[in-house]
Amino acid sequence: MSLFFLDHKSPVAQIDCLSINIGQSNLLVPMPAVAEIVLNQDFVVEEQSPQWMFGWINWRNLSIPLIDFAALQQEQPCINFGNNTRIVVLNSLVEGHPHRYYAIICKGFPHTLRVEEDSALSAQNEETMEACISVSFALDGHQLELPDFEEIETHLREIPNNH
Repeated sequence: MSLFFLDHKSPVAQIDCLSINIGQSNLLVPMPAVAEIVLNQDFVVEEQSPQWMFGWINWRNLSIPLIDFAALQQEQPCINFGNNTRIVVLNSLVEGHPHRYYAIICKGFPHTLRVEEDSALSAQNEETMEACISVSFALDGHQLELPDFEEIETHLREIPNNH
């Protein structure tokens, strides 16, 4: 079962990933999608932003949207994790919106995982998967979800590009 195809035309034997705690679950994000992990920082709130968006953060002289992935999935307002947060800046992988980068907030520090081609993955039933998830599976006793970047970035079109 090959899950990772971001920049590869054929399946890869192994890929380094981050396990990111988004509060209700853990995302498995392939490292090619990750630009940087930064400490929690202040953000600028914009009233016309979707309810699942915290606001805008300044990252490397760019203003990028900071979203709450779990809130996006459930179409609910953002949840503040308090002081125990990090921000994971992601590369945009899909065209059709003006955001080259976007960030998701996570609880605690993400952990690195190396997923081998022969890893014992136990995929979950697709009917029970939440929004913005491509595959849900167990790996080494941990329940992880692979984000559907195309679906996430479809939602980024809802964010006004005023920054």
